[in-house]
Amino acid sequence: MSKTNTSPKISVITVSYNQGLYLEKCIQSVINQRYPNFEYIIIDGGSTDESIDVIRKYEKHLTYWVSEKDNGQSHAFNKGLEKATGEIIGWINSDDIYLNNCLIQASEYFASHPRMDIVFSDYIYIDEHDKFIKFRKEIPFNFEIYRWTEDCYHANCAGFFRGKIFLELGGLDESLQNSMDYEFYLRAASRGFEIGHIKACWGAYRLHSQSKSISQPELLKHTVGTIAAIFQSQESKVISWPLKYLYKTIRLCKKIFNGSYFPFSSRKTFDYGN
Repeated sequence: MSKTNTSPKISVITVSYNQGLYLEKCIQSVINQRYPNFEYIIIDGGSTDESIDVIRKYEKHLTYWVSEKDNGQSHAFNKGLEKATGEIIGWINSDDIYLNNCLIQASEYFASHPRMDIVFSDYIYIDEHDKFIKFRKEIPFNFEIYRWTEDCYHANCAGFFRGKIFLELGGLDESLQNSMDYEFYLRAASRGFEIGHIKACWGAYRLHSQSKSISQPELLKHTVGTIAAIFQSQESKVISWPLKYLYKTIRLCKKIFNGSYFPFSSRKTFDYGN
């Protein structure tokens, strides 16, 4: 992976709105990746904080950026897709970061797994000060577990996509203001796209007071349940509840055998993009 002309282009898209406190760390983690052929696109929703100053500071490293009002996170991401020219798409939110060499590893994975359309790695949680919280070791993607347990277990900061998927599926559902990733993964799997998993750690998911997973847990739960119900609709209500308990049990067993609950590390810091 040392020559640009032999490395598939990766388009990394960041959607941001008033995340100036974390945006610089996100940008640094992308532009400092040691990958020879990538483009970086930032779609800002018209931030009123320091975000624009941060973006302009790194403007020379960006292929495209814009700051203007949009119709939400899904719409903004789809705007980024319209500008993307890469064979592989990376999707990282403005408060998350990439870990070292993830672009190289993602490219190598797709080269050695030509049937895979999406790949996820494990990931870590960090706090608002970039401190390590815990490691999340996940089981491989399973469509039945995803739709019946009604939860999104993988993080897009630790995932990459072949560009053709978004062309065929039409991008994110712009009616969704949260859990759009959950809906997209289910839609992709239901259409026959293959989703793989690698035993590596590519991203850091930030937990802070303004993140949706912390500030809007009930809304997220409701939205995920609504999305899951669409993909469960072919089953009768009589058997839906047993299936939910069955797949929750299967997931638990798989995580135990996968070693997902074994402590990964006691370290409190980690390296990214430098």
